[in-house]
Amino acid sequence: MELRGATALITGGGHRLGRAIGLRLAEAGANVAFTYLHAGAAAATTRRELEQRGVRAVAVRADAADDRQMAAALAEVGRALGVPDLWVANAGVFRRTPIAAATADDWDDMLRLNFDTFLVPALRLAAPMRQRGGAIIALGDVAALEPWADYVPYCVAKRALVALAMRLARDLAPTVRVNVIAPGPVLFPPEFPAAARRREIARTLLKRQGHAADIAEAALYLARAEYVTGVVLPVDGGRRFG
Repeated sequence: MELRGATALITGGGHRLGRAIGLRLAEAGANVAFTYLHAGAAAATTRRELEQRGVRAVAVRADAADDRQMAAALAEVGRALGVPDLWVANAGVFRRTPIAAATADDWDDMLRLNFDTFLVPALRLAAPMRQRGGAIIALGDVAALEPWADYVPYCVAKRALVALAMRLARDLAPTVRVNVIAPGPVLFPPEFPAAARRREIARTLLKRQGHAADIAEAALYLARAEYVTGVVLPVDGGRRFG
């Protein structure tokens, strides 16, 4: 994909990984639209940073799991930048939920925040992207490949995301490529215990934490890799073997 002048949409692009991916795509020349929900101040900063890279930027407050809000957001993005050539599905929440203590509400929350945030925009974007052509990149998690005991609802939701992405790779071919990035220990939540961080890093083959830039480079590669589709790309320092 030629990114210079292309339109990239990032759901959940206001901060953290979404921000890093957006800035990297902007450096490659893509105009970037992104949705955000709670991080309003960070989203405003991200939009300025994108524009400073000489591209057009659009920030829209919308819940990616809410169909009505996404319909309005996509209409706003369409008016400003047109149908996306690239969609990066990044919206999600990483939350400790031990399976023994998980309630029905916990399961609903994790599925809504980590699967519906991919499903709902996909239902809106599949048809126009199939007609136009382009690429979809979904952010999964290496833990979806081997669920962690204290994060089972989260891992199940991410596994469902992978399953849907692989189905979309078949259904939207040959005009749309669909791939998944599976990060490992890259950006820990601020509340993640220090001892648990050390354990996760020790379980990687490379014995170090990754960076948001590692995920952004993977997204840039998958955006440009015209002969790659239906792939789950681990960016985890070898954590899946730990």
